[in-house]
Amino acid sequence: MPAQRPLTAALLAVVLLQSACARGAAGPYKDLADPDPAVRSNAAVRLGESKSKDAVDTIVAALNDPEETVRVDLIRALGEIGDPKAVPAVVRSASDPLSGVRMAACQALGKLADPRGVPALESALHDPDESLRTVAARSLGAIPGPESMDVLLRVALSDESEAVRSHVLIVVAERHERAAIPKLESALQAESERVRANAAAALGVVGDRSSLPVLVRALEDPFYKVRCLSAHAIAKLAPEDAAARQALVDRLKVETHGMARVDLAWAVGTTGDPSHLDVVRTLLFQGEPEDVRAEAAIALGAVGVVSDVPILERALADKKGLVRNRAAEAIDKIKGSKLS
Repeated sequence: MPAQRPLTAALLAVVLLQSACARGAAGPYKDLADPDPAVRSNAAVRLGESKSKDAVDTIVAALNDPEETVRVDLIRALGEIGDPKAVPAVVRSASDPLSGVRMAACQALGKLADPRGVPALESALHDPDESLRTVAARSLGAIPGPESMDVLLRVALSDESEAVRSHVLIVVAERHERAAIPKLESALQAESERVRANAAAALGVVGDRSSLPVLVRALEDPFYKVRCLSAHAIAKLAPEDAAARQALVDRLKVETHGMARVDLAWAVGTTGDPSHLDVVRTLLFQGEPEDVRAEAAIALGAVGVVSDVPILERALADKKGLVRNRAAEAIDKIKGSKLS
């Protein structure tokens, strides 16, 4: 078995040299057959930089290189060149046993932006490596069409990683995928708390007034983050809707979770009704844990008034640095808005 690798390398060298001769080229084509992996990697990088589609067949032929670093650079070169005919080879590399090669394949599929890469990226979303799943989600976002968005909403939105889930929201926002609204509304009924929370946040970005009924119902969700994000989404989508504002106020009257109380009062404040901001001012000092107090400081920075500056200055003595930092930022924001 050990003798097989030199034989394979020799055969590969013949193929690559023939390919180079057929093109009348030397340089990086010839170097892809060099016995030194560093030389082969450098050749792959140069071919990628050249962006020559004539190099694709040669690069694909070299993808069985025994060295991981060389395979990674070859795949990256295919991504840089951007020729769709490289997609099948890159898809095969997405199932490579080595995570570095799989990562490079996922990145290249994003650059190639071809829907044929969607199934491979969906498989990558089940990889145990969180970084790889994040790259897969990012690449799916670069591929236009409903197939990629379906995978993001169906698989990536429920990922255990906040980084992966957050990227789904970024993609939804950047692509303004209004076609995703029904799926996001359905996701508000999902079993996963994370999925429901992220669906509420996404609706705040791409939803419209038609989403108000499901968001109002979500104010009763058992998970406080869903209630928080639904409140903000309602305020964004219908800041002048009296019924929507009343739904926020009604929930605030019975809400017991500190963070949700802050966000509900904050949401009401963004609709032009500051009458419930005393809830925020109280929780700026009494909220537990410190995240609640920090959120209260952020809320006052967003919807508070000049008279809130002395209150926020008192919060600068909070025992937690997070609260002190948010209070300082809120003070600067209020003072800045007064000057502008």
